[in-house]
Amino acid sequence: MRKLLIVTALLLFAGIAFGQSFQKGGVFGIHEWSLKLNPDVTMNQFLELWEKVYLPAAEKTQPEMTPFLLKGIGKDNKYDYVGLYYYESIEALRKYWNEDGTPTEKGAAVMEAFGPLLEEISKLGEFKYTAKDYIILL
Repeated sequence: MRKLLIVTALLLFAGIAFGQSFQKGGVFGIHEWSLKLNPDVTMNQFLELWEKVYLPAAEKTQPEMTPFLLKGIGKDNKYDYVGLYYYESIEALRKYWNEDGTPTEKGAAVMEAFGPLLEEISKLGEFKYTAKDYIILL
């Protein structure tokens, strides 16, 4: 619950700081990471791959979605990373992902396009995440 409050605060700050407005009915996909890099891999290498390859590919394959990468800055979460994905509506999300989390036809195409990238990420270490979606009520 604490992580969700911190993420919410960061989202509100991002909205104010970057002029992004998050509307009622919008959806956030929050992917909390568990990351164990190989001994010869630095976090900077991982983040560079994420910034230069993953985020542009995510924006290209899902134009209705805006991706963000968050890093924990508190005492209890300074090593945590979160992938945050904003869709303007639940309908935009449902173009790609069913209610049970399985991909639609478009979502399957996204996953296929990301296959080589996921293989590249797996070469850097063990990467797992839990995905949860939240709709903006107020």
